[in-house]
Amino acid sequence: MLLTAGCSFVWGDELKGFDDVPPTHWPLTFTHLLADKLDIEYENRGFCGACNDKIFREVIDFLHSNPNKVTHIVVLWSAWQRKEVVEYMPPKREKSIGRQTSTTQFSQLRTNTIYDRSIRDSYENMFKNAYDSKTDIMHTISKMKSLEVICDAAGIQLIQGVFHSRNWSNIMSILSDKCPDDASGKIQNKEFLIDSIPDYKKWLLDSIGSLKNTSRIGMGRDKDLFTICRSIDDMKEFGHPGERSQVIFADFLHETFAKIGQ
Repeated sequence: MLLTAGCSFVWGDELKGFDDVPPTHWPLTFTHLLADKLDIEYENRGFCGACNDKIFREVIDFLHSNPNKVTHIVVLWSAWQRKEVVEYMPPKREKSIGRQTSTTQFSQLRTNTIYDRSIRDSYENMFKNAYDSKTDIMHTISKMKSLEVICDAAGIQLIQGVFHSRNWSNIMSILSDKCPDDASGKIQNKEFLIDSIPDYKKWLLDSIGSLKNTSRIGMGRDKDLFTICRSIDDMKEFGHPGERSQVIFADFLHETFAKIGQ
């Protein structure tokens, strides 16, 4: 079985049929196309707006509930800055947002999805006055390393990387003494020197260098899905990859799995 996980890029947002009730776009996703090429069943655990904690949890929960079933995994990690909070939500609003496990997914530009005003105000203040992405980058790369260990031990073929070129740009900004684009569109103007935190710099460089090439899609290796869709002018209205991009990405993943198998 093929297991995929990520945010809206994996779920297939804006593909033809995505807004049907129930959605009918699944055959157009790279997950479905890749599973066909591999001639295996699939489970798509993509979720629109998902943070990386949720993405990791979805993979671990499925593996835990379905031992010895998964043979291939593809994970596209989302924006480092996205977060989640467990909170009460009125049934009507919860249904419209589409939450899972009572968690609200949010980011700097989507704090309005948080229902509890005090929680929302606290995170808005944090994003405005105290946030940078270095810690979240560390946490997600640790998850990436964990998946390598888990998949190697279980004999699962793994491909992972980032969904958007901005992820890699954030890392390169940190390593080049520029403030990362933590405001999702506006680079903050504040002094920062990576050599002022030498242990973090060494950990980051060592960790990225230790990942397999097949765990660095869009991170200095190969093209992320967003870059593919932009290069062939196949971007949907709200920035999601179109149908042609899904086909190209599925072909790339299939070729990559073939190389892993060799």
